[in-house]
Amino acid sequence: MTRRIGIGLLCALALSVSAGEAAAERVRLRVQSGFQQNMPVIGEMLSRVAEIVETGGRDDVRLRLYDPGKLVPTLQIFDAVASGKIEAGWAWPGYWMGKIPAMTVFGSVPFGPGADEYLAWLYAGGGLELWRELYAPHGVVPIPCGLLPPEASGWFARPIETAEDLRGLKIRYAGLGGKVLERLGASITMLAGSDVFPSLERGVIDATEFSIPSVDREMGFYKVAKHYYFPGWHQPGSVMELIVHRDSWERLSPAQQRYLENACAAGAAWGLARGLATQSEALDFFRSEGVILHRWSDELMQLFRRVSAEVMEEASASDPDFRRVWQSLQDFRERQAEWRELAYPE
Repeated sequence: MTRRIGIGLLCALALSVSAGEAAAERVRLRVQSGFQQNMPVIGEMLSRVAEIVETGGRDDVRLRLYDPGKLVPTLQIFDAVASGKIEAGWAWPGYWMGKIPAMTVFGSVPFGPGADEYLAWLYAGGGLELWRELYAPHGVVPIPCGLLPPEASGWFARPIETAEDLRGLKIRYAGLGGKVLERLGASITMLAGSDVFPSLERGVIDATEFSIPSVDREMGFYKVAKHYYFPGWHQPGSVMELIVHRDSWERLSPAQQRYLENACAAGAAWGLARGLATQSEALDFFRSEGVILHRWSDELMQLFRRVSAEVMEEASASDPDFRRVWQSLQDFRERQAEWRELAYPE
């Protein structure tokens, strides 16, 4: 079924400033990014948010951006924000699933919703309330602050034709998709973006997934692996987050908080549009470099779907918060199922 990406809801969250609002405290937030700011789409998106904040009509809120590792290592961003070491961070929620397993549900799940459904669940289905509830004990406030279209499924040195071909492979795979491949015999490691290419080049890992094609082009994976797989069943849509230390968030007036939330929404709309518009050029480039584009076989897709369901069931059984968040998302999608079937052409 064709997926239609609902940018309109984001665009409706327009930036606004109340003319009668009393002067608020000037706030500067240091934001540690999980991605280089010059990285296509995924890095540019945060720069776009900061630009919107700066030019949107207020002069009492600013974001000072830092590239990965400038303040703290990428995989330590959440802890640094929680402790107040830095005021804010920007990354993908699944990076913190080792701390709170349910976090990854807010970022992407295998065979889950695309960006449009995620947006609907977060803003109109109770998802954002659950997200903030789970982060609250850590002193962290999350803001949905980016959307990405479906990712690619990974780069491999040789074709993957059967499940047996996955056994023993050392793969960098993020989130719950990694859990699925692990159950199929792969050896999964989680690496920050800056570490992925060197590990692939040196043979520390045999394969990797990372993001959408335009981002993967920038990462240079095509230089050392020539088999590129689709669809990205592990991340059919991704949500990025701006996380803010609670004390820093409470320093903001209610109007400043809304301003920052709306800047994130506008930046996410820009990022999603750019993400959808820039992939064909990347695919053409890969072909010129001798990359072979593959679609997973029907048999492997069915296997991935079955094992994904098992992984989600086991995660729900082992963690009450995961079960609650996953059930909320499932219930929302089930309520929309008839509408999706009726509304969209096959």
